[in-house]
Amino acid sequence: MTTHTVKTEEDILRAFQGESRAKWTYRAFAEMAEKEGNHEVARLFRAAAESGDIHAHSLLRALHETSRATNDLWMSGMYDPKIIRESCAENLREAIEESRELSEMYSEMIRDAESDGWSFAKECFTYSAAVDQVHAGLFRKFIDNPDRKENLDYYVCEACGNTIDHEPSGSCEVCGSSKEAFKLVP
Repeated sequence: MTTHTVKTEEDILRAFQGESRAKWTYRAFAEMAEKEGNHEVARLFRAAAESGDIHAHSLLRALHETSRATNDLWMSGMYDPKIIRESCAENLREAIEESRELSEMYSEMIRDAESDGWSFAKECFTYSAAVDQVHAGLFRKFIDNPDRKENLDYYVCEACGNTIDHEPSGSCEVCGSSKEAFKLVP
């Protein structure tokens, strides 16, 4: 690792902002879904928010372990209330788009971290990109029928943020952690 690396630091801060914003946005989406009686979708959004929180904390650890920067990390701004749509279906579409945008952003960040020699940051970015694709897939399950009732439980891997809609039966497909790493999202 070099001692004068700025790009990966900037990427970590940008990713932290994105994950923090997504967390609060998904919580607001969950509240809207609950109001509409879409409890399944609300649980999914809460699981995605929990996952975003795990990603944000990993990114802070990556910055702390590798950076000499003294940036103010509280600039994340939570979420933008203008993003919240009028219906659960619209919020699902917004969440899918957000997942796509984050995934694209992480591709560049992975390359930057690799180039800068920041292996833990690269790992954080890689896990976050993979989990954003998982979230998009989970959101798509409800896009055509947000009112469907399946009584799904969501579990989030505390190591990488991977989110599944069933009790874990084996190791995490994203990071390889044991099934004990998953916690049930209330």
